[in-house]
Amino acid sequence: MKKLWGIFLAALMVIGCVGCGNGATGNGDDAAGLATNGDMASETGGEAADESWTKVESAGQLILGLDDAFPPMGFVDTQTGELVGFDIDVATEVCSRLGIELVTQPIDWDSKSAELSNGNVDCLWNGFSETPERAEEFNLSIPYMKNDQIILVKSDSTYQGLNDLAGKIVGVQADSSAEVALNENPDFKDTLQEVVQIDDYSKAVMEIQNGTIDAIAIDEVVARYYLQNNPGAYTILQDENGDDASLAEENYVIGFRKGDDALKEKVEGALKEMSADGTLAEISNKWFGEDVTTIPAEE
Repeated sequence: MKKLWGIFLAALMVIGCVGCGNGATGNGDDAAGLATNGDMASETGGEAADESWTKVESAGQLILGLDDAFPPMGFVDTQTGELVGFDIDVATEVCSRLGIELVTQPIDWDSKSAELSNGNVDCLWNGFSETPERAEEFNLSIPYMKNDQIILVKSDSTYQGLNDLAGKIVGVQADSSAEVALNENPDFKDTLQEVVQIDDYSKAVMEIQNGTIDAIAIDEVVARYYLQNNPGAYTILQDENGDDASLAEENYVIGFRKGDDALKEKVEGALKEMSADGTLAEISNKWFGEDVTTIPAEE
């Protein structure tokens, strides 16, 4: 009986060892599996594939973020209630050539960075000036138009040059390139009584009319729109040579998210085609009476 019991215990020990061996083999397989996953992770652990164009193409639309009070680039027509402008016409044609729909999304311009990074819009395209700071933050397209930052005043004021604004109040759009230009001209800014941030330029123009502010630091492109549509109402301050006094010379570009190269290249390609076939010049003539675009034609 004891002999049989001993044989039985020995058998149990053998089975237990086999079980342990199987367990070790199983863990070994798991380890191999983890190694495989690690290999896969290493293979895909580099920079993620750029799907920016694929996503836009699949959605069938490009969502364009803009300040809708920035004439003549993008603004609401008070007669029709429609969003119109040079940038709107250009973007519409670009999307048509890419086989997608343009969706315009008015945003708080002061929150443009968050709107783009959060994916609420695909690009910022509305008189968006190129600056070193923006080049660090955004993926900027090639320039398509030149612009200057100037000072706009009422034509019946006594102000003629920048020095005449000493002790006066100047309005500027918050987080705009005009604000950057003011900050980069301390010799002028420090002579002012105050710099007031205003939501958009349409409100700033009203503030000038009301006498709340004395002048606006503004994009020349926008200023000339107000000059054209309000003859005799406004004037641009001059330098000692009788030219428009410029706080900064700039280029207009389109802002994309960092890494969205595929989408940027698609848009740039369409713009170059439009430059080559004259469509870009045609749209420019509609809004400015001449071709003011600078984008090179597709070679």
